[in-house]
Amino acid sequence: MTILPKDLFCSDEAARADAAIVCGSSDKEELQQRTAAAVQLLLTGQTGLLLLCAGGRGGSKTDSDEAARMLSLAEQTGAHSQQIISVPGVGELSEIARECSRLLKQDSRLSNVRSLWLVSSAWHMLRMRIVMKHHLPRQIKIFCHPTTAGITAANWMKQPRGRALAENEIRLIDKLLKNGYSLK
Repeated sequence: MTILPKDLFCSDEAARADAAIVCGSSDKEELQQRTAAAVQLLLTGQTGLLLLCAGGRGGSKTDSDEAARMLSLAEQTGAHSQQIISVPGVGELSEIARECSRLLKQDSRLSNVRSLWLVSSAWHMLRMRIVMKHHLPRQIKIFCHPTTAGITAANWMKQPRGRALAENEIRLIDKLLKNGYSLK
């Protein structure tokens, strides 16, 4: 199957999910957009818990800075500390998914989670869905909640950065599919 740029932009309708997994970003603006979108889910009652997932290479100062920025942004925009679980910067997306899966199985605060929002930039949603579906427990229902700011389905083709991000995402998804991940 050939993935087209328009396929990257996933969004789901759901009244509520038990928690939300929020992907961090080394880009400060995207980090802010992703965190704000997740907090909005909290404030509108569409979820009750955020898993803030810093990315990076695991353990570096940049990773802890990203995690601290996410936590600070979430609290500044209305989230309370008891509504947040900070997932350490464990690496790239598949490592984050494995860590989230481990937490879902072992953290008592997550024992009743049956559904999850995935929150990230619009252009990142398909890859995030593919990776999370591969690693999270199968009984968890997954819904995509992309940011509405930044590079979106409506504007990606109008700017060089948007076109470059779409091309790179397609390349990364093709690589995942060749390594046993599935679009289903």
